[in-house]
Amino acid sequence: MKRTPAAFSEALWSGDAEQVNRALDEVHEMELEEQAELFDEGFEICQELYADGDGYQRQSAIRFAAELYPRLAFRTVGSEFTDDALPGDHTTDETASHRHQLRELYLDALTDGDGRVRRAAAKSIKDLALTAEIIENEDELQQLVEELESLEASHTDPEQKHIQQAYENVTFHTNKPFSVLSNARDEIFGGSSPPRGS
Repeated sequence: MKRTPAAFSEALWSGDAEQVNRALDEVHEMELEEQAELFDEGFEICQELYADGDGYQRQSAIRFAAELYPRLAFRTVGSEFTDDALPGDHTTDETASHRHQLRELYLDALTDGDGRVRRAAAKSIKDLALTAEIIENEDELQQLVEELESLEASHTDPEQKHIQQAYENVTFHTNKPFSVLSNARDEIFGGSSPPRGS
């Protein structure tokens, strides 16, 4: 599969599990910088798919957005979170924009009528909490907690079940000192070696 917006869009809109999974695998294997370059166009595809697709396609949109998230901030573990610490010409404002767009999508998806979509969002949102922990942005993490609390208070099951799962995934990161990152790198990279260039 070509790593182009058009190819990814075709695969995601197809509704075919094999094509969707191939697209997810491709974007997962991309370098963080490649994901960052693709993010704006790729996220637009996710928004259109989420707005107009069926349940499976909306779930695919959330899963693809999660894989597309460049996680550039993860490259700064152990360093101050500044533009200089990020690879290439990427900036902290750019990474904040990524997180904001994903947060809005995930929060919306947590109240979707399809449980598959809600589960995908509850799982994916934890990466935003992990990022906030790593860059020591307690305000951003607290805002996410408060937004989830508001959602939970205004919904009942079955939506509330997945909102609660998302809440637990996020609050896990509020219960640890922000200065304690000894296990963060293992959590980021699943115990494997960090990506090239880190």
